[in-house]
Amino acid sequence: MTRSALPLVLLGAVAGLLPAEEALTYAKDIAPIFTARCTECHGEKKAKAGLRLHTLEATLKGDTHGPVVVPGKPESSKVYELIILKPGDEDIMPPKGAPLTPEQISLIKRWIAAGAK
Repeated sequence: MTRSALPLVLLGAVAGLLPAEEALTYAKDIAPIFTARCTECHGEKKAKAGLRLHTLEATLKGDTHGPVVVPGKPESSKVYELIILKPGDEDIMPPKGAPLTPEQISLIKRWIAAGAK
């Protein structure tokens, strides 16, 4: 980038003319992860511990003990707490197969932090 173009780029960013990071959504970003790794036990047909993750509404409702997602607070969200446990921990989710990837965990954390929309 040339030195003379820098002020225009900065002005565009300040004015909101440059594209912002696209907001994370349940349907676009989170549902594919939950469908692939979670809904076998926590889905429409089976609700282990009363938890269903197949829709945004079901996810936000939580399990038999209450909400598992606290919008804006990943560290207070049971879903996040369970997916970040060390491999081999008896409570890690999902319990079968490989743990979620760092990218999947990051998406879920960012989605919750952004308000779990």
